Amino acid sequence: MDHNTTALYDTLGISKSATPEEVKKAYRRLALRYHPDKNPDSAEQFKDISHAYEVLSDEKKRKVYDRYGELGLNMMGTVASPLFDPEIESMLCTLFMTLATTFALLIIFFVFLSVKIDNYVSWTWAVVWIPLWICSAVAILSFFTHLLRSFKEDDEGKYDEEEEEADYGHEDETDEERTNRRAARRRQKRRLSQARSTLSLVYLFLVLLFQIFIVMRLDDQVSWSAGTVFVPYFILEIFNFLFTLVDFAINFKVISMAAENHKLGWKQLAQLVFDSFWWFVIRLIQAILIVVRIDGATTCSWGAIFIPLYLIFFKYAIQLGLAYRKFQYIPQQEIAQQGKTTVKLGFIALLIVSILFYSLVGLIARRLDGLSFVKMSDVLIPVFLVLSLVLCCTGCCLPCILMMSSVGDLNDDSEGQLIDPNKRITQYGDSDTTPLQGQSEMTDV
Repeated sequence: MDHNTTALYDTLGISKSATPEEVKKAYRRLALRYHPDKNPDSAEQFKDISHAYEVLSDEKKRKVYDRYGELGLNMMGTVASPLFDPEIESMLCTLFMTLATTFALLIIFFVFLSVKIDNYVSWTWAVVWIPLWICSAVAILSFFTHLLRSFKEDDEGKYDEEEEEADYGHEDETDEERTNRRAARRRQKRRLSQARSTLSLVYLFLVLLFQIFIVMRLDDQVSWSAGTVFVPYFILEIFNFLFTLVDFAINFKVISMAAENHKLGWKQLAQLVFDSFWWFVIRLIQAILIVVRIDGATTCSWGAIFIPLYLIFFKYAIQLGLAYRKFQYIPQQEIAQQGKTTVKLGFIALLIVSILFYSLVGLIARRLDGLSFVKMSDVLIPVFLVLSLVLCCTGCCLPCILMMSSVGDLNDDSEGQLIDPNKRITQYGDSDTTPLQGQSEMTDV
């Protein structure tokens, strides 16, 4: 990435390692020299000096400029601004590393699973589950640490943009009232964060408990029925149903307020019910069918047990077909053509994902039906392909794209170390080896 991150420092005649005090001191010195009141011919120089000080005196702007130059500054405040925020970049690197580690552990888990099912090893299922134990432990520890940190936080904090928006309409408040209101708002946000972290911990513990039950059943440590093993999962689904119900009530209220006479027609209501609950119903029916089949209440093939999964493809295929038909009736030809192209690309993506997913489902069904000649390593080929591709992206490609800017930044730093803080390089023809005139007289300003 080609960007210059030293020009503003050169304008002030300082190095990139200059402290905020040195930045301020350099600006005052140059402002006295180039102020239009004292030097009418230096209006442009003064404008650039002011711009350099505005950027370098702001901690966030300086970090963005040091990383991306003027391009990053121009992107601040736009939709793409998060991509040019060094803090966001650090978070993205952490996210990519976490995802890459997670997908690597998943690949190891499926390798262990395949060699165990194909009888290449005699490990217990608890050993096979080690990669998942690691993922679960790290996730629980992360959320637990975040929860403890939220309890230790106080109500003091920076005045953010949300609080600035909340201050509108409260201009008549006293300083004490404003302080109390902001503190109450921070406490509310902290409690909400604590509730989310606690709920996430409950989810993770239920998932971990579900895995423990599965391993105990597979290792013949217990003789529970599949219904007992699936109890943690069904508890999770109860939580999901409650949250889905809350979302449905909120959406119902919003759509009702937007509708005529604040009443929904039966078609709109049916559409809202379907959109809110279809995925929950699919998951619940699929889990019940698996439990019934494992416990021997039915002897149908596993291909029939997985019918709810096949309905997912038809749902999205019908949805794309209706969207394509809707675009056919749009009078604006350009918009209609763009919409049709988007729908076609979506259908192609759906076909690719469906081929991989349903190939996996079909192979698993054949294996569960007793076709032992189908090796589990062959069954999991689609899984290995997808996980390997995602691991390559999160562990190599995307971090390398982020590191490209770091390489440019390191080069700029190496150049910046050669700049004498007492020398000024500008675009106005000033000598790069001549000290500023009047510098000694203005040092104490």
